[in-house]
Amino acid sequence: MTPRSLFAIIIKIIGFYLLLGAVVSIPQTITALFSFKSQFGYGSADDILTMGFFLVFSVSFHLAVMYYCIFKTEWIIDKLQLDQNFSEEKFEFSIHRSTVLRIAVIVIGGVMIADSLPLLCKQVFVFIRFNRTGADLKQNPETVWMIFYFVKFSAGFVLLSSSRPIVNFIELKRKKPAQEETTE
Repeated sequence: MTPRSLFAIIIKIIGFYLLLGAVVSIPQTITALFSFKSQFGYGSADDILTMGFFLVFSVSFHLAVMYYCIFKTEWIIDKLQLDQNFSEEKFEFSIHRSTVLRIAVIVIGGVMIADSLPLLCKQVFVFIRFNRTGADLKQNPETVWMIFYFVKFSAGFVLLSSSRPIVNFIELKRKKPAQEETTE
């Protein structure tokens, strides 16, 4: 394994970790902005425009960094010159790149499931307890969080159960620019 491929694996793992963070942080950012809006009233058009700008900027920045870490790793390595100044050209590891990526996808899926399952069970319990009072689905404040934790649990399950197609998709994206360079 060369230093370049080692850094590529590390950057892709960071990208997957950012994907995990996006599943949690983007909905929380949207919720926080809307609660800020409702707490202080509708405000002026400038306030709404400013909140919208920060929302779009933060979500776009997060998604851009995640995209570059997962799909444009070679560009990051080139720009940061991460594979320069190593005394050895090869590191002795007998694990293939796709195997390491698959392990990372499985671990991240497992972390998502381990993080969301207890909270999902708690929210279902609170939801059932609240519905015994005769309130409907829209009046229950726990409905949104129950849906959020269910989606997070489902995303973790998909990562865990179909890690091979996910890694194949990432490797296909990595190989496609290399094939285009050789044909030119």
